[in-house]
Amino acid sequence: MQRLIRLLDATDTELAAHGRRASRLAGDIAATMSLDANLIGRLRVAAQLHDIGKLFIPDDILNEPGPLTDAQWVELRHHPRMGYELVRDRVPSEVARIVLTHHERVDGTGYPNAIAAAAIPLEARILQVADAVDAITSDRPYQRALSFDYAIDEMIRCSGTQFDPSVVEAIVSLSSNQAWVDSRFSEASPLLSEVAV
Repeated sequence: MQRLIRLLDATDTELAAHGRRASRLAGDIAATMSLDANLIGRLRVAAQLHDIGKLFIPDDILNEPGPLTDAQWVELRHHPRMGYELVRDRVPSEVARIVLTHHERVDGTGYPNAIAAAAIPLEARILQVADAVDAITSDRPYQRALSFDYAIDEMIRCSGTQFDPSVVEAIVSLSSNQAWVDSRFSEASPLLSEVAV
């Protein structure tokens, strides 16, 4: 697992940084939900690796500043399966399954397998929220970073369709702790390089 994380760091530093931030955020959400330490550990590792399949997606798609074409979306949607294929023989099966399912949606309209609700591992449902919040609050080629409050509003708006309501409830609860918000989303917060696996 450490070798895979180092590969990601060496190949795409921003993708690796996103993974570290998502890992920390997912761990915080899971702790708020009072989940088992072993589950949290698996989740944090999977979060660091969840986008490793993007190493196989052309840069012109990943760095597209405007809307993707239908063909580009099809290619981008292969990254969970590509990531799964890369990690499945190198990490515990539960971790590989989180990598595979992190873009499934609770309403069954996600990818790659259009599974729904409890068929999606709880860790993947938590990672979906952490991944989305970090994506919204970080600069991307197609969008400047938006506020944490905006991200929380989006989680609430998409609760029950894209996101598991119990996970949304947990991050809403976290968002009421201003010290926590400041530690994760202020300009002074670190890139979370201290995340342990």
